[in-house]
Amino acid sequence: MAQWTAHPDCPAHVKVGLEARVRSLPTSHLTAPVAGEVFENAQLCRERLQGWALSQGFAIVQTGGGQGEAKPRFRFRCLHHAKDTMNRRQLERHVERDEQGNITTRRKQEATSINARDCPYFIELSFKQVGKRGSGVYGLVLSIRNDTHSHSMAANPLRYIQHVKELPGYLPAVELAQSLRFANISYSKAVRVLEQADFPLDRSTYYNIRERKISASNDEFSGLVVALEEAGFIFECRMEEEINNEGKVVDRQLQQIWFSHPDQIQLAQRFSADFTLWIDRTFRTNALNLVLIVTAGITNCGSTFVSSLSFARSEAKLSFDFIFECLRKQIFSHLVPLPRVVISDQAGGLISSLPA
Repeated sequence: MAQWTAHPDCPAHVKVGLEARVRSLPTSHLTAPVAGEVFENAQLCRERLQGWALSQGFAIVQTGGGQGEAKPRFRFRCLHHAKDTMNRRQLERHVERDEQGNITTRRKQEATSINARDCPYFIELSFKQVGKRGSGVYGLVLSIRNDTHSHSMAANPLRYIQHVKELPGYLPAVELAQSLRFANISYSKAVRVLEQADFPLDRSTYYNIRERKISASNDEFSGLVVALEEAGFIFECRMEEEINNEGKVVDRQLQQIWFSHPDQIQLAQRFSADFTLWIDRTFRTNALNLVLIVTAGITNCGSTFVSSLSFARSEAKLSFDFIFECLRKQIFSHLVPLPRVVISDQAGGLISSLPA
């Protein structure tokens, strides 16, 4: 058999890794599945089908069946088998606008990547008699229900995460990304490190990495973190860890986020150094029931400006200490003397010094 080569339209930067992966598979995986093939277990069958799918440009998913049935039966379909997207949030099918062009629907943008293409490709693995009738020998036997597709094959099979996860460099890259993720390193900085490891992960994969559950009561800050980075904000996170009796971290909860835009930082460095910075807070006026703490300054024209914002779970001293630390680190690290800080309260304000 001639060596397998990637499609001519496959991107050059993935071609070498793709060809190496396909050529490392057993030769039996590179031939079309045939009815009557027998497998010891469903996992071996899945690997064989996924290897064939990789070489052709599609991906296999298991859609039903299990070992717990009296007569085990497993169903494998093409990833594009569905007729409609799942739409868990029950959004409208399309974006609708009023006469002024304002969006009036909960859906804010048209779907650009849809896997549901009603592909009929269907293979079944069932427990039945092997060989001649009456042989008494049973096993998991392959049946071809439909071997056609309703879509063209992908020139780059690595567009499917099912195949990416099987690449040799994927797990080491995920382990590296986990350490960066839990150190609160933004994707724009982490991707440079991952590129050096020859396996850069995409943005969504990086932010979805979880080694252990990161909780935040009923909601998480993760969506805000992604939005801040995409908008170009500088941000810092304060985490709290739960330690078990063995000294191991069993839970990490995000308690506070501080963020500021480079334009705000520039204003603060220009007008707040050797002057006054005001801090005030709202009282849980958002859906997450969080405290919003605002720092502000005054320009030479007498107008106020916001220099940074912080969402916190409480108004405890620890929350303000974290803000002071972020201000010193991100805004006033090279400025001396430091500004005075006015913490606004019902009494009219408490003047204190920014911690040295």
